[in-house]
Amino acid sequence: MAQIYENQRAFHYKYPENHPIVSLIYLLLFVIVGAFVFSLLGMGIGFAMHGMDIMRDLPEIMSGSSQEGVLFLKIFQMVSSIGVFVVPSLLLRGFERRRSFYYDFSGPKVRNLIWLTIGIMLAAGPVIEVSGYLNQQMKLPESLANMEAWMEAKELEMKTITEKMLVGTSFSDLLLNLLVVAVVPAIGEELLFRGSLQPILTRWFKNYHVAIWVTAIIFSAIHVQFYGFIPRLLMGAAFGYLFYWSKSIWLPILAHFLNNGTAVVLYFIGQKQGKSFDEISEPDMSYWPVSIIAAGVLIYLFILFKKMSKAEKVTHESMAQQR
Repeated sequence: MAQIYENQRAFHYKYPENHPIVSLIYLLLFVIVGAFVFSLLGMGIGFAMHGMDIMRDLPEIMSGSSQEGVLFLKIFQMVSSIGVFVVPSLLLRGFERRRSFYYDFSGPKVRNLIWLTIGIMLAAGPVIEVSGYLNQQMKLPESLANMEAWMEAKELEMKTITEKMLVGTSFSDLLLNLLVVAVVPAIGEELLFRGSLQPILTRWFKNYHVAIWVTAIIFSAIHVQFYGFIPRLLMGAAFGYLFYWSKSIWLPILAHFLNNGTAVVLYFIGQKQGKSFDEISEPDMSYWPVSIIAAGVLIYLFILFKKMSKAEKVTHESMAQQR
């Protein structure tokens, strides 16, 4: 019986039998269907909140120009995110019947990896701040002036949406913002990108470094914030390595939540202090030397994380052979 159990476990760790492109097509189809269905669901919630007049007032509500509009935007964003990110990753994992190939929901075997993940995110803060500042100084050649104007327009649009999503100075506003901006995106985006897309690309490229960075590029690009592309790319790559080395989806989810949650709390505190959105979001380069030290600490923590993950894997395989 024990041998049969081990064979079954080994079977579930095998690659799906279809080509990676087929898996990508499945994933894309699930995303499209999830986006459509859950957008309708979000609109249904809007009908429940605002009545049938929602169709007449929809432009005003979607612009977030009223308190009701802001609440609707937050709920719609949360519901649609579940459809775009969470549902497709769960469907793909179940549809291809290779759950362990993608991810499982067991926690990291070594609890110290949790503390290392927290330390990595603390050290990453100054590094991300500097990379964000450098990214904002980006200027395209005059021949690409039209593209740059489009990028600036999209950046302003996304900035406006973000500002509306983070508005609120009450404790209930903070909790809702954490749920919408930190909890749901952390779970959903990590399940989709690190838990689903990255394993597919690893199987395709047969090189996990390439898969991690390509996934990070796609992850950063879909946010359509070009002047924050580099820091988001670096964060995506960091999440990718945390997942690949530890084999635990919860660690990149934790890291993602800490990143987004910290921003939500800082914006909340800034609003309580009467600061504008621009004042809160402006990069502070007065302590840039700290980023050099932080970069060194960050590299050390990643090396330590990799070593501890590898040691845990060897121990786990050794115990499995002894059974």
